[in-house]
Formats: sequence, structure tokens, C-alpha cells
Amino acid sequence: MMKLSDELGKEEQLYKSLYQQCCGLWEKPVTDWDELVHRYHKAGIRKIPSEPPSKMGTVLTESDFFTENVKEVVCFNNLRYCPPFLHKLEFIKIVYIFRGSVTLYLDDEKYELQTGNFCIITPGVRHTVFSRHDEDVIINILMRVSSFANAFSGILMEQNILSDFFWKILYTKHSNRVLVFVCSNDAKLDRWVEKMFDESARQQNASNLLMKSYAMIFLGIVMREHLKELHLKEELTEEVYVLPAIIRFMRKNMKTITLDELSLQFHMSESELKRYIVRESGYTYRYLLRDLRLRRAVELLRNTKLSMERIMEETGYSNMNNFYRSFKEHLGKTPSEFRKSREEILI
Repeated sequence: MMKLSDELGKEEQLYKSLYQQCCGLWEKPVTDWDELVHRYHKAGIRKIPSEPPSKMGTVLTESDFFTENVKEVVCFNNLRYCPPFLHKLEFIKIVYIFRGSVTLYLDDEKYELQTGNFCIITPGVRHTVFSRHDEDVIINILMRVSSFANAFSGILMEQNILSDFFWKILYTKHSNRVLVFVCSNDAKLDRWVEKMFDESARQQNASNLLMKSYAMIFLGIVMREHLKELHLKEELTEEVYVLPAIIRFMRKNMKTITLDELSLQFHMSESELKRYIVRESGYTYRYLLRDLRLRRAVELLRNTKLSMERIMEETGYSNMNNFYRSFKEHLGKTPSEFRKSREEILI
């Protein structure tokens, strides 16, 4: 079961001893370890390691935490007393306050989160969190962006602000938003976080299927019961919701969709629609449609035994050569090679 001990680990003990020497030096976040060392030296304190005892970096990548290609969700304790160093992510992170409290920094802004609160942080957001009590239990849940559309397609098909939020992460270059849920402790959410934590603790033996399932249930409960407790850290306009709606419509109708049909559906001229998609996502309409089709093809190759002809039809391709060529250009393998490699991994 989940380890809820107040006993500090070796790294946490070192951080705590440094923190207690001069708490005031930790009130503002740092950009890296060198900046913290400089603060201590400036305060006349020389006894501080030249290197951080745990991993720090201005950008944390998927390869830093997802050591196995088949893993799509990982879960672990956030280190208590770890200095608040500002960094960006290349994955999605949920910070869940299982017990205690934590300070969330978004650049110079800070927010206090308590037991039962949690936040969802997008890739590219400069942030940090700081836990300063032995009794704090702060859980990080990380999800790959690179496979999110396939692993969590059910979440994306919902129609609410959270599913739109994830669509924006996948298909825009400027979705730098953080969702903060200020809610009282929910035993149901605790239960699924515990399950994720316990399964992830199995490390190499952890089941990717179970981790995805637990994360899906967690997000499903949030969508059903906690959207009213969502606090956005930016003003939203109606335009924020248009792109996710366009993408959802394209995905639902990818077998027969045309630009003319899409422009009529969203009351824009074809030229206006194309400009809007490029402005909001950075992608052309053709690229977006191809990406949605290939993501769907990957999903069908992974999870069904449908023939190549049927998958080609289901994803809107009318020519097998075009389907194979497009798939190989973007995934480095033909559909048949991809299906075979997935089967080998699952065995």
C-alpha cells in the first residue's frame, strides 16, 4: 500500500537541514541550484553542496521520467523541502495534495494548495511547487503528451472544459495554462491516486494498462464531480473552445470530412477557417486531418485485429499506397511493421 510515513528520505533530510539554516532564502523560487548556492554564500553560509542531491533542470523531458517506451503514466512522491526551482515540462503533470499543503509558483505568482486540492500543469508552463512540512504527502502524476491522444481518447471525446484543455495541449503552441481544483478531500480520488502510486512503485513490473485505467477513472471523477471547483489562472474567451470543437468534429467525421463541410459547420469561409487553424494550432488543416487519421490508425492497430483494408477505410484513406506511405513517413514503420512490433512488446 501507499507509503504515508513521515520519515524523511536522505535527500529530503539534506534539503530540510539547508532550509532550516535560512528559511528566508527559499521564499522566492530559484532558476537553478547555482542560484541557491549564491544566495547562501551571499548570506555568509558556505556549507552547502556544489551539486543538488536530486535531479534539477530548467526543462524536464519525457525521457527523464518515462524510462520505458511502453509506460504512459508514472506516479511518485514529490520531495519535501526540495528547493522551489522554476522549470518547464515536456509532459502533463498532476500535482495532488494527498495530505498537508504545498505552495505552487507560476513565475512570480504563488498559490497555496491544501489537502484535497490538485492542479494540472501543461507542457511549457514555467512553475515549481514547494512542500515545507514533514507530514506533507504530495503526489506527482505524469502523463506522456506524445501518446495522450491514443491512451486517453475516451477523455478527449467528452465535451467539457477539461477535455478541451487536453485538446489544446495536443494541438496548440500556446496552451500555457494551469488548472487548479480547490476542493475538499475526496476519498474516491484518494483511492485512485493510491492505486496509481502502488502500481507505479512496482517500477519495471508496473502494468501500463492498469496505470492508464486508474488515471482515466481519476479524470472521469474530476469531470463528473469537480469541474465546478475549477479555478482558472487566466481569463478565457469563447475562442478558446472553438479549436477543440473543430478537432472533435474532424475526428468524428474523418472518413468523409471535407474543408467545405467543416467551414459550413463552424460558420466560416474556407479561407477564414484555414487561417484560424494555423493561427491557433500552428498546423495547416491538411496536417491536422492527417495527424488525426494517423492517431486513429495507431489506436486501431494497437487495440483491434481489423484488416489493413478496414483500418484504411475507417481512417478516411481511399488508397492503400497513400495510407502506407503517409504512415511510414510519420511513424518510421509501415502499418504492418508497427502492429508486429506492438505485438512483440505486449508479449
